Amino acid sequence: MNLEDFKHIISLRVRTFDVDSQGIVHNMNYFKYYEVGRVEYRRNFGYKINKTGVFDDGLKVVVVRNEVDYISYAYLDDILNVHTRISWIKNSSFCFEQLITNQNNGTIISKANGILVNLDNFNRPETLKEKFVNEIKSFENNLIIKKND
Repeated sequence: MNLEDFKHIISLRVRTFDVDSQGIVHNMNYFKYYEVGRVEYRRNFGYKINKTGVFDDGLKVVVVRNEVDYISYAYLDDILNVHTRISWIKNSSFCFEQLITNQNNGTIISKANGILVNLDNFNRPETLKEKFVNEIKSFENNLIIKKND
């Protein structure tokens, strides 16, 4: 993962309720930060979330795996950059790669991978829509398309 690979970046401020008794961001809050990055990544394509929590493009995706490596620390009032990209797409699944960096000094705070699966109305894996795949292909530089899940 290189910073140059990420075209989508959002910023957020560490709030008082994000830190633990040691004065650093509690490890579980990074999952929230990464989720914000993933949602904003999709919004970047012009989609909105409807009242049922699904984007208006009709995709119903769920997280099936999250993996985080904690490298450094973030503190109250730090401004963090959440870098987000989709690195590969399969038939019904895809992978978000993400980094969190400190905006002030560029320190990498953590790295993450999240695998999501598109579901049908019966919550079974469903092939990703061609429009979604084409949008990601045109947005990402080093996207890997895999034949099957």
